[in-house]
Amino acid sequence: MRRTGYCSAVGMSTVALFACATPPLESPQVTEWVQVNVAIPQKRTNKVDLLFMVDNSNSMSAMTEQLKQRFDQLFKVFQDLAAQSPPTYADLQIGVVTSDYGAGKTGAPGCQPSPGGQRGRLQALGESAPQGCLPPVGLSYLRYDFDPAHAQTRNLPNGQNLVQTFTCMASVGDSGCGFEHQLESVYAALHDPLPENAGFLRDDALLAVVFLTNEDDSSAPTDSMMFDKSDTAQWGYESSYRQTRWGIECMQNGSLQLPPYGDSGGPLTGCVPATNPPGAEYDVNRYINFFTLPKSQGGVKNDPKSVILFGIDAPGPAEGGVVQTLLSWPSTTGGQPYTPCSPLNEASNPACVPVLQHSCMNPRNPVFFGDPAVRLNAVIHSAKGGSQISSICDDDYTNALESIGRLIVIDLGNGCIPGKLPDPSNPECVVQDVITNADGTVTTTQIPRCDEAGGALPCWSAVMKTVCACQNNVCAAGQSPDAMSVVIDRGSTSVPTETDVKVYCSTT
Repeated sequence: MRRTGYCSAVGMSTVALFACATPPLESPQVTEWVQVNVAIPQKRTNKVDLLFMVDNSNSMSAMTEQLKQRFDQLFKVFQDLAAQSPPTYADLQIGVVTSDYGAGKTGAPGCQPSPGGQRGRLQALGESAPQGCLPPVGLSYLRYDFDPAHAQTRNLPNGQNLVQTFTCMASVGDSGCGFEHQLESVYAALHDPLPENAGFLRDDALLAVVFLTNEDDSSAPTDSMMFDKSDTAQWGYESSYRQTRWGIECMQNGSLQLPPYGDSGGPLTGCVPATNPPGAEYDVNRYINFFTLPKSQGGVKNDPKSVILFGIDAPGPAEGGVVQTLLSWPSTTGGQPYTPCSPLNEASNPACVPVLQHSCMNPRNPVFFGDPAVRLNAVIHSAKGGSQISSICDDDYTNALESIGRLIVIDLGNGCIPGKLPDPSNPECVVQDVITNADGTVTTTQIPRCDEAGGALPCWSAVMKTVCACQNNVCAAGQSPDAMSVVIDRGSTSVPTETDVKVYCSTT
């Protein structure tokens, strides 16, 4: 039967979302139309600039260690990609930054004035790297092309493999500023002319950023006074709750307001990043614009679809987490639930002051915990190339890192068909070149199937790819139940800039 609409998979989360529209006029008879939203950018190379932001504050030791133990799961995805037939060799540049950017004009206990700490500089060797660790050769970041023919371009030090070298880089320790500037550190790493970072960001590469942190972002201008320890009359007791109190808004009494300096009386609802935060934190639109606007308008990439963002952090309301404040002792051991106290007393020992309840805790392993990442996750979700958020409270990051690898690989343009085909050996698909012209208009041209094209190029065919296969019968966004992919054969013909391929297939 012919449907009157098709459904397009939108987003790159672990759950595919579908929005329906009118199918192309060239559509064959189908059961259901699916637009593969893993459009195949014909100008994108196999290059990936992969930046890890690793929180180095004093509650992160166990979580950073778990990340390091699972790095091999991330790289295995690229190794599998290189082993498939035909092979695809990812060309990686891998960098590490920390969350320590200082704390405003005054600094704070354990925090330098801003810009301070590592200030977005790529870490060739983490502060807590084990004895004997060696940095990448000649650079503050790692180059690793999986193509054996390009092995000479790799800058691994003698005696260390890829995972070992990356582990040395990511051993950032836990002595960094407790007012984490996750977003500003990444912004500085990619935007500012830092000598250590020269050459890391390539114009023709996909940019993938991974945030590992168990608190929300508190990025603020260098002249911000909100971290001043002595000014409790203005900012309240100095604890990590300051960065939430002055950085988000929640629905209270029918309007968006800053969270209370006291017990919220239960979960707060409708929490979002504050607009022009009165505490002098940066409005998160600074970072949303950076990741989602084209370079000509101040963005990081010419094509914002070349940016994908990942979080291994704590759930905010958008991810099912709860924002709740109560009066308690901020010195409570990390990972333990806060016990209520009263009345509010900043001068008592210990102080009884507002705290932010954790939004996730691991009952088996309490050192894995996190506070709701309202600001950070809003930025991650904005990415036009795709996003994914995994829980910092899982005590095994295998699935998170495998998923990150698979989504990066899918976004390289593998054209996986995310629907069950009635006959995988003979798929019914419409494949189109969609070219965005300089004046903003769009030109669409249908591409014939290779076995029906009579030798004409370009043409398309459907092939099996290991990278498209679902894992344990569970398909992430962009994966194929049949492990099928659409491949374009263009011969030696060049492709205009800003060309994507849209694929529409009949599925059951």
